[in-house]
Amino acid sequence: MRYDEAVELIDYTEKIFNDFGMDGKVYPSDMKRAKEIRGKSRRMGVDLLLIKQKHLGSDKLPNHIARIVRYLVEHNADFLTGTEVKDFIVVDGVMRGVITDKGNIYSDFTIAAPGRIGAEWLANIVKRYNIGTKQRGIEVGVRVEVPSVVTAPITDVIYDPTFFIYTETYDDLIRTFCTNRNGFVARENYADFACVNGYANKGEKSENTNFAFISKVVLTHPVTDTYAYGLSIGRLSSTIGGQKPIIQRFTDLKRGRRSTWDRINKSYVKPTFLDVTPGDISMALPHRIVMNVVEGLEKLDNVMPGVASNETLIYAPEIKFFSVQIETTNHFETAIRNFFVAGDGAGVSGNIVGGAATGIDVARGVMEKEL
Repeated sequence: MRYDEAVELIDYTEKIFNDFGMDGKVYPSDMKRAKEIRGKSRRMGVDLLLIKQKHLGSDKLPNHIARIVRYLVEHNADFLTGTEVKDFIVVDGVMRGVITDKGNIYSDFTIAAPGRIGAEWLANIVKRYNIGTKQRGIEVGVRVEVPSVVTAPITDVIYDPTFFIYTETYDDLIRTFCTNRNGFVARENYADFACVNGYANKGEKSENTNFAFISKVVLTHPVTDTYAYGLSIGRLSSTIGGQKPIIQRFTDLKRGRRSTWDRINKSYVKPTFLDVTPGDISMALPHRIVMNVVEGLEKLDNVMPGVASNETLIYAPEIKFFSVQIETTNHFETAIRNFFVAGDGAGVSGNIVGGAATGIDVARGVMEKEL
């Protein structure tokens, strides 16, 4: 896809969001100031991505989603919730439908967009049909929580700043992601372990800001199952945390000692998520990831003073599963004719806007075939 085509697609995606009431203040709020922040960051050996952003509020999302669902139902779409797709129906290399636990569904075109939680399911099922895949890696790290006053000089201008940092020991790239100003840390459930995530509301606010701090992991031959590696990290962390995420003060992590509630309660940073186990993150995450977190935060402190304070809270694990990218042609069509994929679960996007944009591109591809 050409650059101008990608811009048009993103603009069209934004228009649809706006049509359903998903509009808001545009960030950076001051582009001149944002460029000054990026300039300072680069002088400190830290890069900063500047892109257009809007914050909708996690508390508002259910209503936004419900509005879209109502529109689709009014236009004759059916939603079969609680229905599991067991297999595909493929005849002479052409997709004819799917086999579910409630019967077969036949169709001229099929689109798979299972989301991140369905990435493993999709990867397994496409293997049966020899559809090519690529290892895209995973991102592993922690969620950092600090007082909002620490991040305010930057988040007042750039709502969700994405900083890129190369660490000293391993020369790995670690980045900030999903910053939630005055937000909350939350549990993210998987089948047999728990991770952490974060969110921010339009209504209820906290005095803290949280963000993901994650490193990309891509395994190469002879061990290439990055997804399985991420699962093993999640399971080990849950074992260490008694089936809960782990919380630790940054000073305890650097000193190599586990945190306790007594130590955490001494901190002036009050955790927004309490369904956690105080512990030692270095026993749960690989040493390389821990070193990246420590060195990355200390470097980020030059740009955002106070982020590497002794009182900073660290939650683990934060894992982003993007491990398998389904090989596609134009409009994300796979090697099986009339079978398309979209979104994060197929490895062809990495966020909400990107996921929506790939879905729109697929729809355009289907329309072209029907004409």
